Amino acid sequence: MKIDELKVIKLPTTVHDLALVADGTRLWAACLDGGVYGVDLETEERVLLGEHTRYASGVHALPDGKTVISAGYDGALLWHDVEKRSCFRRVQAHEFWSWQSALSLDGKWIASSTGQYLCGGYKYEPAPEREPSVKVYDTKTGELKASF
Repeated sequence: MKIDELKVIKLPTTVHDLALVADGTRLWAACLDGGVYGVDLETEERVLLGEHTRYASGVHALPDGKTVISAGYDGALLWHDVEKRSCFRRVQAHEFWSWQSALSLDGKWIASSTGQYLCGGYKYEPAPEREPSVKVYDTKTGELKASF
């Protein structure tokens, strides 16, 4: 099998997550510098959609094509308006970081997971968690729907 490189797209820093919009024309990237970048795959034009105060760890394009939700090591979920290129909602999902995030197939729910290893004792067992590890939010309202 031979794989040919078709295109190289450079972003300012390391990419932690990617989301491709449904029509395949644009790519969203969550990056090490906290930025959430958009790339037009035809023209290769890059835009900064928004920023986390620490690393951006996840990015998800909602099916409507108008909203992108990002997660970060600042523990926040950010809702971005694609047209206005602005953040219109910030939810502090975790005290620590949003380690991983996932969008439901229908785009109605976003889940975020956290984790922080705190040494609990001399046997290196972890200290008890201070908050639920997984939280699920409504993507339309930002309302917390479940936590585990």
